[in-house]
Amino acid sequence: MRKNDSIRVCGRTIDYEIVYSKRRKKAAIVVRPDLKVEFRAPHGLSRGAIRDMVQKKAGWVQEKLDWFEANRLPGQEKRYTDGEKYLYLGREYPLKILPEAGVKKPLASLNGTELTVLIPEAVPEELRPVLVKKAVWSFYRECTEYDVDRLLKAYSEKLKVDPPAFKVKHQKRRWGSCSADNVLRINFQLMMAPSEQLEYVVVHELCHVKEKNHSARFWKLVGGLMPGYEAQRKSLKKDGWKYVL
Repeated sequence: MRKNDSIRVCGRTIDYEIVYSKRRKKAAIVVRPDLKVEFRAPHGLSRGAIRDMVQKKAGWVQEKLDWFEANRLPGQEKRYTDGEKYLYLGREYPLKILPEAGVKKPLASLNGTELTVLIPEAVPEELRPVLVKKAVWSFYRECTEYDVDRLLKAYSEKLKVDPPAFKVKHQKRRWGSCSADNVLRINFQLMMAPSEQLEYVVVHELCHVKEKNHSARFWKLVGGLMPGYEAQRKSLKKDGWKYVL
């Protein structure tokens, strides 16, 4: 359940979204790179109590907002035009769009130092970005499906569970999730990150098959499967704003 609220501090308004969760034990404030503020609350915490907590952390929230505002890149969403840079496994590749007569549908591939997209030659210029986007998303989705399948098979054996079903999706707010019936959902934008960050998310969600919370037992499972996971968790929090398709 989500609700919106705001506070006024030193002449400035801080808007925030309250996100309730029955599984959450402790409250947390999250400031996102897109300048949105979330208050993640345990079920039943009153709006007044939440407002008091936000008020106490207002200085920290404003510092984070100012930092993200000063350091965010302009035009973060992709335009799918020739020469635009795309991350793949942590490295940047320029987009190369190639109209060709024999091509029936758009197809993206990594070709040496470029992310190449073949499109039908007859497609008008103004329609090309739509087809290029479709091809690029398909490419990242298929690559992510391959890697997630490989990682789940390897780590499920170590965890002594059957490899769970999974879906690879485009998600704005989450890198991954594990449903009550153990279906994993992995954000295919993680293919833009170094491979260790995708590996960490897969391990994290897989461990929720055994532990549906973030208890000490849960983190012990994660650490047992992936020693040093803390570095990848920290890197993903720091650099995740870059992984946008």
